[in-house]
Amino acid sequence: MPSEELLDSEGEELAEELEAGASLPPSGASACAEASTVSPSGRSALSEERIALIQERIDSWCVQRGYKDYSINFMTLSRSLSISKADLAVYFSQRLHTTFRVWLSDIRFRAAQSMMLEHPHYSNDVISAECGFSSRTQLYRIFKAKEGCTPTAWRERQSQQDLLGR
Repeated sequence: MPSEELLDSEGEELAEELEAGASLPPSGASACAEASTVSPSGRSALSEERIALIQERIDSWCVQRGYKDYSINFMTLSRSLSISKADLAVYFSQRLHTTFRVWLSDIRFRAAQSMMLEHPHYSNDVISAECGFSSRTQLYRIFKAKEGCTPTAWRERQSQQDLLGR
């Protein structure tokens, strides 16, 4: 099991990637695996059937909340989906235009946002644990990188928008 220090340092690296403009995967319920078309750039292309299979397995993994396991990494995802690391790497790169780490962080971030809206009484500690963040600090870092504010400030902004009728 990775140490909290290691996971926090990975969170810092990810926040730096996001601040530098790393591309994010599509949003929404099918954000876990929504593919966009792109021409191959030197790597072997995946067949449409293979892409559909990978997408289906990733969608299922997301529905089962596989992202909740804070120790998940590229290799364990590959094993749990029964998809080769090479195919998964091509899928993330050419179809989602992102890296596994950025994709996973975005999935967790969106899950945290949804949970905060659905369960406003949940603490940030509960949200971070339920969405796969290794610590509350990691949740705060991702919110600062993506929203420019803390999770608490984001919640307050959302509740004010709800009161104003959006």
